[in-house]
Amino acid sequence: MVQPLIWVDGIIGAGKTTAAQEIGNSLGLRVFKEPLNEDLLKIYYENQTEWGFSFQIDMLNKRFAVQSEAAYIAHYQRGVIIDRALPGDRVFAQMLMKDRKINSINWEIYEYAYNMFIETIKPPNLLIFLDVTPKVALQRIKNRNREAEQSSLLPLSYLQRLHLEYRTLLLQLVKGQHPWSSHMEIWLIDWNEDWQSLKPIIENIKIHFRILDFFYQEQKETLLVY
Repeated sequence: MVQPLIWVDGIIGAGKTTAAQEIGNSLGLRVFKEPLNEDLLKIYYENQTEWGFSFQIDMLNKRFAVQSEAAYIAHYQRGVIIDRALPGDRVFAQMLMKDRKINSINWEIYEYAYNMFIETIKPPNLLIFLDVTPKVALQRIKNRNREAEQSSLLPLSYLQRLHLEYRTLLLQLVKGQHPWSSHMEIWLIDWNEDWQSLKPIIENIKIHFRILDFFYQEQKETLLVY
């Protein structure tokens, strides 16, 4: 049986953590939350030049560990859902590099590790991208009132840049310019309304994986015949 290995993503404030938890609970999936170090996150927001590389390499290593475990569980046990994956995390690191808050030497170190990791682990078979405008995301960030996010480094202009960088990533995935492109279905979901229900998405996930499993079984039977 083809088990779901789902990646949920979106800019800060999109609501991906809540969505991942609800989808996971509804479908009986193992939910992998972001492996955040809140203390490091806080000082990172306060001084990105000093802590940018440390934070990003820490997140890269932790996400690799999470996704390796997730891939194993999806293969041998049950479906899983991941709150942001390695390519999404690279978006943040790349923004720091462009702002010269990660120097060229550290960026080479990051890219080497990222490329090695991305080629090593099994990619998700579904990406659900919750698409929200930067203005909506900013309001949601204010509403949830997290201590680590109370910083002038999360203005609307930052979220606008983040939104554009994520668009670039999505285009790379769609156009076959990413190592995971051929392995993954991509759903872009308008998630600007707070009252929206996840029920249609959950039902579509069920249908999607029933279809995948049907073709997997058909292919398996064909190989057995030959």
